[in-house]
Amino acid sequence: MGRSNCCGVGTDFNATHWLSLDPCGLICISLSISIHAFAVIAAAFTLISHHLLAQILYYGFYIPFCVLALCSLFMAATTDPGAVPMGARPLPANVAAESDSVVTERDMVRGGLRRRRGVRRCRKCNDNYKPARAHHDSVTGRCVVKMDHYCPWVCNAIGIMNHKFFILFILYTFLTAIVSMALLLIRVIRCGFYISVPIGPNATASAHPFSNDDEFEKHHMYPGCGNSASPIVGALAVVTVLFFFFTCCMLIEQGEAVDTNMSKIARMKTRAGLVAASEYAPVAKEFNEVFGGEHPTMSWHWFLPLPVCFPEWAKDNIMGYEWDLTFPSVPFEEPGDTDTDSVPAVDSRLSLSRQDDTGPPLSVDVETGRAAIDKPFEQDARSSTSDVAPVKKRATGSFT
Repeated sequence: MGRSNCCGVGTDFNATHWLSLDPCGLICISLSISIHAFAVIAAAFTLISHHLLAQILYYGFYIPFCVLALCSLFMAATTDPGAVPMGARPLPANVAAESDSVVTERDMVRGGLRRRRGVRRCRKCNDNYKPARAHHDSVTGRCVVKMDHYCPWVCNAIGIMNHKFFILFILYTFLTAIVSMALLLIRVIRCGFYISVPIGPNATASAHPFSNDDEFEKHHMYPGCGNSASPIVGALAVVTVLFFFFTCCMLIEQGEAVDTNMSKIARMKTRAGLVAASEYAPVAKEFNEVFGGEHPTMSWHWFLPLPVCFPEWAKDNIMGYEWDLTFPSVPFEEPGDTDTDSVPAVDSRLSLSRQDDTGPPLSVDVETGRAAIDKPFEQDARSSTSDVAPVKKRATGSFT
């Protein structure tokens, strides 16, 4: 769907409240909420009646886990995942290195792709600056720092600022599935006991448990085991088992992200050898980049859906750019490059000033690396073309 903005709500650069308006994502997150609501109601009416242990599990564990899961889901869906704002700039310490790197971009004049020196940009984000650890998400239409993936179940891209909420959502959903399985097991055991009641007008009050005599009728010993609840219990059992295995697999996968402090995309690229591992390396070891805080060890705030906070000294380095409200909402403009051997980022044929004023300006073709005389000065430059030598390109190296 890409960037969207409806009454200030969306993923556009000008949206004031973050929320992906992707139709598929909105349907999936509605299902996520509906399934949790169904499980809460079904368990209350079919699994906890007249059983003290079931009631303790339900009110003491199931309800709190369900509330935490839904709060985490809300935070994961409505939190900006780390989208790069329009006008973001490279960090001052990295401006020189960024400007000297080789990047690719689409040539709007001649078509195709071209290589040039300059900061990395995202053409899908209107040539906005793209930090090294950012990846463009086609669903939200934004470049997201440390993007892990797009999850339709939370209707949002998972990035540096909401990765914690995504993990908490699947963790508490997993725990609700465990408690739900315990409640189902209690019901199965409880409803396995029967009592035989005599049939007929002369039936006495005495009952004979577990009798197979035709004169007796079998009844459940405990209430709440009627056949009318069986379809609901069966549906709850199916949902519980499916979400148990699904969230278990997701937790195992996300455990690697927490342990390595690297997103799924970063791990895939480094394993495939597309980029160096150092490009996606964690900023520091003093804290965890998924859960934030001041130290890398597990803490109480890891388990609560509270906003992620990073140390002030490391925040800009984590995001990979600097930005504040005073920056203009236009793509970052690179400073003038005084190195005549570099290729500015204006066009595929770009003017270079001569060392003297006796001749015309020259232009350099990016693909050939040779100097050529601009046509308006062609007549005056014929006498001086003999001293024009091909301009040697600087080694480009690898680029992304």
